[in-house]
Amino acid sequence: LHLSIRRQRQMCIRDRSITMEFIQFLQGELLLTGTLFALIILLIVNIYGEKFRKYEVVDTNGAVSLMDDEELIILDVREEKERSVGFISNDLNIPMGQVKGKIDSLEKSKNILVYCKSGTRSDRIADLLSKSDFQKVYSLKGGFNSWLKAELPIDK
Repeated sequence: LHLSIRRQRQMCIRDRSITMEFIQFLQGELLLTGTLFALIILLIVNIYGEKFRKYEVVDTNGAVSLMDDEELIILDVREEKERSVGFISNDLNIPMGQVKGKIDSLEKSKNILVYCKSGTRSDRIADLLSKSDFQKVYSLKGGFNSWLKAELPIDK
């Protein structure tokens, strides 16, 4: 019994020592610790963010299906100069930086498909629209690049 208590104390002291060394390491490596913490937070946000997203990300097949709705608003948030390579027929071009100022010109009850060059800006605008009480908002996964890759029709 005496040996068991002694062994438990030694393990407890060793555990405290390891914990203290770890804490000292983290304090000494603040940049590394901060970066690690930020990466963990970003990972958590990325994993759980999709579950709380109010808009839907669709691939090119999903986007084509949405186009059966004749009242669908296809919103291109690329800059005007980016449109020289082409654009989706019957779209409305409002560059990303201007969307907030023109948001009231869009009908909240209509389905909206948002696209950009690669899908990053369209995700941000789809999030903005869905948080502004637009009912059915979709973002084209991969943006116009995926549209071109799928060899779907474009206007120039």
